[in-house]
Amino acid sequence: MDLGLKGKCALVTAASRGLGRASALALAAEGAKVAVAGRDAKVLDELVQELRAVGASDAMAVRMDLARHETLRPSVDAVAEKFGGLDIFLGNTGGPASGSFLSVSREAWETAIHEILLPLVDLSRAVLPHMQAAGGGRIMFVTTVGVKMVQPNMVLSDSLRLAIVGLAKSLSIEFAHENIMVNCLCPGPFATDRMEDLIVASMERDGLSRSDAEAVWLDEVPARKFGDPGDFGAIVATLASSRGGFITGTAIALDGGKSRAY
Repeated sequence: MDLGLKGKCALVTAASRGLGRASALALAAEGAKVAVAGRDAKVLDELVQELRAVGASDAMAVRMDLARHETLRPSVDAVAEKFGGLDIFLGNTGGPASGSFLSVSREAWETAIHEILLPLVDLSRAVLPHMQAAGGGRIMFVTTVGVKMVQPNMVLSDSLRLAIVGLAKSLSIEFAHENIMVNCLCPGPFATDRMEDLIVASMERDGLSRSDAEAVWLDEVPARKFGDPGDFGAIVATLASSRGGFITGTAIALDGGKSRAY
């Protein structure tokens, strides 16, 4: 199925691995121009070569530290200038430290706010004028299944990504009349480096075996498996296309059935 993304201009942050990487590859395979942002120049350069190989001949890498807010707008503007506009923004961030409420310091809260929430505020302010000038666009934020059901020992992620859902909802109302659709994607346990980090943290913190630590994340998943990042990327590409033209203000669970509320 041709999603009609050929020539569309996309920016994906925290794209060097995991769900960001899978999303960038999915957009590239549909013919979009894709800019991938992150801190590791070597990994990004390798990803750019992969993106070009699957169809994004104009793919580019952008060095971006999400915690340095003063660099974000210039980076977005550089991508828009290179591509001639910006149609798609996937706002992905690294995951904050895991831990229970009393184990997480105030400093950790401040760090997470500056690395998880505020970058998406700043980036949204930077990308919106380009989408307004183009007559529309797609903004998607990667959150967590924790916005649907609380995850144990994930107080930072559960809390701050709920704030991101609120941000997306507000933006969806303010900009829908300009054909700018804003949604959240709420992944459950996917087979990514981030998931591996969480499994190891569970093993070390709680003295669990590998299988028991995996069970912490899978016992409530009816599908009884970790998700394929490629499936996540496919949903991103679909929402980014014209087929996502009447979907806005939603928080879509991609979690193998883990979140069971209506």
